[in-house]
Amino acid sequence: MSRFVRRTLYGVAAGVLLYVGTTVWFGVDEVAEALVGYPWAVFALALLLSSVNYLLRFAKWELALGWLDIRKEAPELGRGRSLVIYLAGLSMSITPGKLGEVLRSVLLKASDGVPLQRSAPIVLADRLTDLVALVVLSLVGVWQFPEYLPIVVITIVLVATMVVICGSPRMLRGLLGIAGRVPGVRRFTQRAEPLVHATAVLLRVRGLAVLSLLSIVGWGLECIGFWLLLDAFPGVDASLPLCTFLWAAGTLVGALSLLPGGLLATEGSLVVATQKLLVGVTQPIALAATLLARVATLWFGELVGGVALAVFLRDPRARAKASEVAQRQQDSA
Repeated sequence: MSRFVRRTLYGVAAGVLLYVGTTVWFGVDEVAEALVGYPWAVFALALLLSSVNYLLRFAKWELALGWLDIRKEAPELGRGRSLVIYLAGLSMSITPGKLGEVLRSVLLKASDGVPLQRSAPIVLADRLTDLVALVVLSLVGVWQFPEYLPIVVITIVLVATMVVICGSPRMLRGLLGIAGRVPGVRRFTQRAEPLVHATAVLLRVRGLAVLSLLSIVGWGLECIGFWLLLDAFPGVDASLPLCTFLWAAGTLVGALSLLPGGLLATEGSLVVATQKLLVGVTQPIALAATLLARVATLWFGELVGGVALAVFLRDPRARAKASEVAQRQQDSA
């Protein structure tokens, strides 16, 4: 558990240094000047939109738990602890592809004894439906800016391939069988049948559609937040459709880069495209708006996740349950 906490702290520190370094590189004085007189109530509204997005994403988590009948194995898992576990996963958003959010499965196993193979596919389904949402939102303006079309096409191909392979138990078992030939991986693939079943359940057409719809609404709120933050700068003429495209396409660039949290890739793409495509946007304004938007989304989520993780680790009931689960697993070994 402490290893996850240390990695989170290292990631946060690296991200802060990156942001400070980027601001200094582009000119901290110019960015500060661009923020003089900025209406910070808009930033507060962006934080509120992000909070609603987290609740929508929690709804995805709860739906997936229900479809997998997780509470039959963990009858004591209440909505409150489930919310804390979900939010704690946000502390790992600055891992490549956000795959570190599998921390939720680790916490769920520690507190309620749910095997990782049963709940880890929820992270995969979450990532895939997020990519679907970003593709849908980017279609708002991608035809006007064909230079971004390859990014959208690559994402569509990747998502479709993953859905076909992971959604088919036969194909996924075959892939795991090939991976099982690797000596160090074999012992994991031999216990992968619960993972195969859970993945197939979550990637059914109905499940994909519902989770993708929630993702579209959630990411749409982030697009609105970016638009509000950018439009609040004096002299900037920003439109919601264009800002939706910019935020979705920039986030896709970051996701495909596989950099932790899309750091630098997302910011760089947003700054360049925003300055190029929007009237009245200078480089300091583009950088300031991008930093504000990322703080209101990525870094706000890191803060919320860190607090939730601390709450979970300090909860005596969770610690007692974790000890009980560990003792039960030791006795059955």
